[in-house]
Amino acid sequence: MKLSEIAEYIVDNYPESNIAYNNDVIKGYRKEWYEESLIDPLLDFYMHEELGLCGCGNPEFTYETIRRYLNIRNEFVISKIDYQEVIDRYKNDLLLDYNNDIQYGLLQFMMYILDDKDFTTHGSSIGGCWLTKKGQRLLTVLEAWRAREDKE
Repeated sequence: MKLSEIAEYIVDNYPESNIAYNNDVIKGYRKEWYEESLIDPLLDFYMHEELGLCGCGNPEFTYETIRRYLNIRNEFVISKIDYQEVIDRYKNDLLLDYNNDIQYGLLQFMMYILDDKDFTTHGSSIGGCWLTKKGQRLLTVLEAWRAREDKE
């Protein structure tokens, strides 16, 4: 999925969004420079308009945490990693002690928020959630952001 496709989706489905008003979204245009120019407007849409985050402090830390979490949940479904691998990934990727009630509570809080905002969905337990199409779009944006940050 290309960033330009995500931007087109947002303009079509969220006509009141800042990206629809403040950016020229060129339908069908897929040049690399254009794709990269969409990272910040898309990040703003998802973080500020969809999640309601303000951007003060160190928002990059939050972006990275969400990116890593969505990656784990995506791989749980796509790669069919088992639940022990998920717990290991929480420990290694999120530096989280799954057995620490406070740390797991913070993770679960993020799970609830992302689920409430339709980035994930779940059946009987939030711990077994999977990404929605909206969550896949957010992960794509966050992966592009991370790649750009790693280049700089």
